[in-house]
Amino acid sequence: MVTDNIEILQDTGYGATELKKTYQKFLQRGLVFAILIHGFVIGTYLFANYISKMEEQKKSDIQQRIINVSDLEPPPSATDEEEPPPPKIEEPPVAPPKDLTALTPEPVAKEKAEEQTIKTQQELEEIKSPIGNNDSGKFQYTGNVKVEEKKIEEKIEKKEKVVEEKTVFQSFEVEKAPECVNLSQVRSSMKYPEIAREAGMEGRVTVKVLVGPDGNVLKVGSVSGPDVFHDEVRDKANDLQFTPGLQNGKPVKVWVTVPFNFKLK
Repeated sequence: MVTDNIEILQDTGYGATELKKTYQKFLQRGLVFAILIHGFVIGTYLFANYISKMEEQKKSDIQQRIINVSDLEPPPSATDEEEPPPPKIEEPPVAPPKDLTALTPEPVAKEKAEEQTIKTQQELEEIKSPIGNNDSGKFQYTGNVKVEEKKIEEKIEKKEKVVEEKTVFQSFEVEKAPECVNLSQVRSSMKYPEIAREAGMEGRVTVKVLVGPDGNVLKVGSVSGPDVFHDEVRDKANDLQFTPGLQNGKPVKVWVTVPFNFKLK
């Protein structure tokens, strides 16, 4: 059966020669098609490069033109008239030299010259203020002429008054600063704010108080620290007691800063 089929194929003339013919035909077509595709791709790439170069060349030409125009000198005026020459400055006439001999004073005889006397310091102090004119038409001066000394004395007195009038001091300005005698008692009497306790807040608060000559708090000043503790500190600051501050051996009013620490147990 197999041998019969082989004989039939041999009789039909189909075999390696037909395959070679069709192979060569399709190979040629494939090569031509591949060459065309490669040529198209390469041509497209070269064309794109050419277009990009042309655009860059146009941009560079535009920039070059702008630079060249900016470098040009300004055009001449439309009238083309020549500028007039600058006006001549006339020099002022020089005055002829004066005869200086005419300005020299003439000598006066010693007998005609007015006699001048220099007064002593005692005579100057005895000069009095002008209160009127006498028979000769001259004013008489009464009073002391030492005005500068009076002004200096007045300035010294004013400075002494300013120093004496100062009655409120800072703790670092006095000879002995006030000391709190019941600080631990006031701290123990303070209540921890419920809002701060619930929020778990802690902090340090400082308050300035004005201590009077008797050691009592006259005024509560500024309070620094967390705001939640300010009200409690202001209320208890009035209960503080101090030793009086001393300046020149006398009790005076002094501003003192007192710290308070709030901590949860």
